[in-house]
Amino acid sequence: MIRKIAPIALVCFLVAFVSCKKSNNNTPKLNTGKDLILSPLELQKATTDNAFTFKLYNAIGAGNNTTDNIMVSPLSISFAMAMTSNGANGETLAGIRNAMDFNGFSQADLNTYYNNLITNMPQLDPNTTLNIANSIWYRQGADVLPAFIAVNTNSYKAKVQALDFNSASAVPTINNWVNTQTNGKIPTILNSIPSNAFMYLINALYFKSTWNQPFTASETAPETFYLANGSTVQNPFMHGAVAANVYHDSNVSVVELPYSNKKYSMVIVEPSATSTLKDLTAGLDSAKWANWMSSLTSDKVQVSLPKFSFSYNILLNDALKSLGMSVAFSELADFSNISPTKLFISAVQHKTFVAVDETGTTAAAVTSVGVSTSAAPVDPVSYTFDHPFIFVIREMNTGLILFAGEVNNPTLKGQ
Repeated sequence: MIRKIAPIALVCFLVAFVSCKKSNNNTPKLNTGKDLILSPLELQKATTDNAFTFKLYNAIGAGNNTTDNIMVSPLSISFAMAMTSNGANGETLAGIRNAMDFNGFSQADLNTYYNNLITNMPQLDPNTTLNIANSIWYRQGADVLPAFIAVNTNSYKAKVQALDFNSASAVPTINNWVNTQTNGKIPTILNSIPSNAFMYLINALYFKSTWNQPFTASETAPETFYLANGSTVQNPFMHGAVAANVYHDSNVSVVELPYSNKKYSMVIVEPSATSTLKDLTAGLDSAKWANWMSSLTSDKVQVSLPKFSFSYNILLNDALKSLGMSVAFSELADFSNISPTKLFISAVQHKTFVAVDETGTTAAAVTSVGVSTSAAPVDPVSYTFDHPFIFVIREMNTGLILFAGEVNNPTLKGQ
């Protein structure tokens, strides 16, 4: 008997690799979708993507705030940063690779991998809607290298458009694209466009799927949920006896609830009664996660899960800097593969949405990488006073002159 499950601390969409049984000639073949096929190198990349999930999770301080809900989409962030990395060079590129766990993979490897995902993941399950969309918006008249546009158009299917950033329609145009790609779940990503904005590289994800075994709405009822500070709230809980993959030990309970055709799932992790979510997340990394996932076993269990729906918004600058890509945010940034114009990352904005009910889950994420122009280093202005000159000594606050004179021959010592 599995105890009641607390709200998820982290929602991970995991691809379930399941084989489909062949039907006999007399049985209509059901459309159960297809499997995601990754090469050995791409499987390694998927592993590092998961590692990035927990690095990011710790970097944003998840688990430390016991009152707010948190949700990130590491995949959305990876798509946006992979597109951006195609424009980076030198130490800037090395920092991005380190922070995003891109090390060990060439740019061509990354582009091929993410192209595979954007092409095939939306087709895995006929009952699941997964929309992955990318776009690049740059200031009209800006000098953007054709090769940068080409690689992101070809590999990431990015919509690329020049836009008059000074126009009142610029912000609504970008936000309308975001709103459309997320089916209205994330209506906006920009509030305004700064005068030095050069480009926005944006990824949008939209996910909607039904449970493999939906909960019965009539069994949903208000129950007590216990907060970390010891207080309680009342919330609708869904109940059902479902086939799930489970694991539990003295520290944790893990339940994986499959979505339609077991192509995607939601994994729910709750600490034991003697521990806290903060304790659990403090030691959470890709190795521990992999151990939990490899230990899952199939069972018929009774699940009580609260319904929930929330949005989350975070500026990722500090988190990404802490992971090793500070140079990309500085005047030392090298994005010369985007443009000869001196550029740096000004803001990485991330928004998410999730709703879980008796039928399934709707989730969305948007990541925007704002790239801005920076002042190009210039030589100091030089002044040579080699002709007669006037000099004045004054009080600076009021401008009151104390002394005034002129120098016609600096070698003269005077009287």
